[in-house]
This record gives sequence, C-alpha cells and structure tokens, in this order.
Amino acid sequence: MTHESARHIANAVLESIDAEIAGNAAQAERLLVDLVSFRSVNPLQPGVNGADYEGEERRANEALAAALTPLGFEINWIEVAQGRPNLVGVLPGTGGGRSLALNGHIDTVAPQAGRFADPWTAVIEDGYLYGLGAADMKAGHAAMWLAAAGLRNAGVSLKGDLHVHSVVGEETMSHEIGTTAILEAGYAVDGALIAEPTSPAPQLLNVSNAAAGNYLFSLTIRGKSAHWAARNLAIRAGGAGDAIGVNAIDKAVYVYNAMRQLEEQWAFTKKHPSFAPGAFIIHPGVLRADIGVEAAPFFPDRARIDYLLSFPPGNTAEQIRAEVEEHIRLASQMDPWLREHPVEFIWTDTWPPAYTDPSEDFVQTVMSARTELAGIDGRVTPLDAPITAAAQSDANFYEAFGIPALVCGPGDVRNAHAANERVALENITAAARLIARTALSWCGTN
Repeated sequence: MTHESARHIANAVLESIDAEIAGNAAQAERLLVDLVSFRSVNPLQPGVNGADYEGEERRANEALAAALTPLGFEINWIEVAQGRPNLVGVLPGTGGGRSLALNGHIDTVAPQAGRFADPWTAVIEDGYLYGLGAADMKAGHAAMWLAAAGLRNAGVSLKGDLHVHSVVGEETMSHEIGTTAILEAGYAVDGALIAEPTSPAPQLLNVSNAAAGNYLFSLTIRGKSAHWAARNLAIRAGGAGDAIGVNAIDKAVYVYNAMRQLEEQWAFTKKHPSFAPGAFIIHPGVLRADIGVEAAPFFPDRARIDYLLSFPPGNTAEQIRAEVEEHIRLASQMDPWLREHPVEFIWTDTWPPAYTDPSEDFVQTVMSARTELAGIDGRVTPLDAPITAAAQSDANFYEAFGIPALVCGPGDVRNAHAANERVALENITAAARLIARTALSWCGTN
C-alpha cells in the first residue's frame, strides 16, 4: 500500500468516526441530562449533610455503566468508601497497543441558589446545558461516552485497552477512595486523559500538562483567658503582662504576619517554568477565635487559622510541611508567649503537583491529535504547547504512579462551582473528536 493510499484510508476512518460522533451527539446530551439528575454531591463537602445524598454517586456511575456496556466495555467496581463505588469500564484491545484511561469524577460540590429552582434538572438554553456538575465535570463523561460510541460504530478496534475511570472523592481531595484506589487495584495504564474543564470561551480544548500541588492545613494558637477590661494590664507598661492574660487574636496576628512573610519569600524561592512568577501562595481562608463560645467580653484563649497553599512540581508535600513549620517555629522564638506555647499544626489533605514533560510521547500524541482537529474545526485554535492547568485534578495522582497524564475537557472552569453552572453542548462533540483521535493514535488500530 502506498503512503497516499494509507493516508486516504486514515482520513476515511476519521470521517466515519466524526460522522458517528455527530450522529450520536443527541444521545450524549441525553446522557448528560441523566447524569446531572443524580444528586451526586460529595458527602464530605463542608456544610453538607452526607445522608441527604447517600447512594447518589453510585446511581450516577450505574447510569454511566449502563451506557458503556452496549459499547463492549467490561464493568468493574472499586469500592473503598462504603456506598461510594468507583466505576472502571474497560474496552479490551486486540493486543499489542498502549492502554489509555479517560478519567472523570462523578462527585460534585454542594448546590447554590441560582436562576433555576432545581439544580439537578438540566435546562438547555441558547446552546448551553445548565445544571449542577454540568461543566465540572459530567460533560466530560458524556464526551468520553461519545468518543467510544464513535469508535465502535465506525467499526474501529483498538489494539490497546481503553479505560473509563469514573471516580468519587475528587472534590475533597479524597484520592485514596477514588483515582488512587483504582490504580492500586491494578488498573494502571500507559497514559491518562482527564476530561476536566479546559475550554474557557472563546478558547476550546486547551491541553494542560502541569498543575500546582496544594496542602490544606490549620494552625491553632493558644492564649490565656481574662476579663476584657484587663487588657491594659496585659499589654501596657506597668501591668503584669502575660500573667494577667493573653489574647489569642493578638498572637494569631503575629503568626499571620510570619506566614505572610514566608508567602512573600515564596515569590522568589518557589519557581517552575510552567508557572508565572509569584504563582505559589499561602492562602488564609478561615479565622476563628473565642473561649469556646462567642463572647466579646473575654480574652479568647484559642485562635485557629485555616490555610490552603500551593506549591510547584519538584517539591514534595513533606518538604513543604517541614518548611512551613520551621518558619513559624523560628518566628515564634521571638515572642516569649509563643516560645513557651508553640503553634499547633494540623495537616489535613494534600494534592501532589503534576508535571508531564512536553517531550513525552503521550503529550506529543495528544497535541498532534489536537492540531489535526484544529485543521478541520475552526473553533479549535492552534496551540503550540500544553499549558498550565487552572486548578488541580486527578491527573496529579496518575503522575504519582509514573503515568503521563494530561487534562483536556469540554467545560469552562470559570463556570465550575458556580450558581448557574453550564456547558456549551457543541464543546462535548469537539472533545469527543479529540478523545477519539487520541485513542486511535495512542492505542493503535488494525
């Protein structure tokens, strides 16, 4: 067969796949409406009563499994947290090819008051589908299904296995019960594409290869309760100072300023070529101080600050934790009270940074597929190289297993976690075309 003949056949196959994707777009839309209808709120979200949403993640994954089964996927369940199973759909390859995982989290954030009374009843207006989880990231699930349907209906058999990993826990960094649980169960792959939202209008299908790590933590500062009117004796010359009382808010401000100093140092010491200067931050999100009840006439004897920080690839969570604690320890040595009553840290959840080298074969495969799509779809603008992700995703945990991972999906991250969350329906079709092309090139076909 000549090179020209091979190219003609390849183009014919792609045209057939694209036609099947277009023909099944309405069915993908119905699947998304169905997935939105499940109240799959992550039960560990702050302020959420988990009992209100018990079993909903499972029901959503069961609906996705029912859609994948007719396409030839073998359905497997990985359940670490009781009642919250992960779906692993595997479309077996014919052999000799590389495997590819398509990943999406089925859990959502809690609902907010918006335009529509029921966030779980999808509303379609002007080419957009509104509903909780539509952009983040059930539209990604619809795109995965649509790509797989396009391949199967076009008669394409992949050499490598194609996985769909639909996971729980992502919205609360609970990877141990989600993506990590799947990988530890033996469903490792040669490459992973996470269909998180990367299509901020008017851009479409950005590809991200890097994401910052983060760490959620809190620190508690102890004080000494006293009557509010004794403040002058505690802080003015001639008074008894700490022997009278210590206002934990005063000490919290001292610690806050020390943490802010560290954050300013990070603008110069925390660097990575994929990130703009100063990208890594130490964000104070919650401040509490009281004596056990909210009562202004007392010195509060405890204060707590909750932080969320970000850090670059090349640093580990353990290194970051040690650096933060050491900085606060040294700063506390300058304060007599804090020197004797050290700040107490609680380190809660961490997301490791992700970085897949742009020279990796998997990156080149995905970028080539995107370039090819940009040549026939004017809405997909050229992209010379992958970009940095706007937020963390489960790509980080594939990377932790040594699996190259990229993020690309139909949603707009600016609409994620929003009161009126929405996704452009035409983006789902475009994402499916990219996924199908990636699977063809990466997994191989006969």
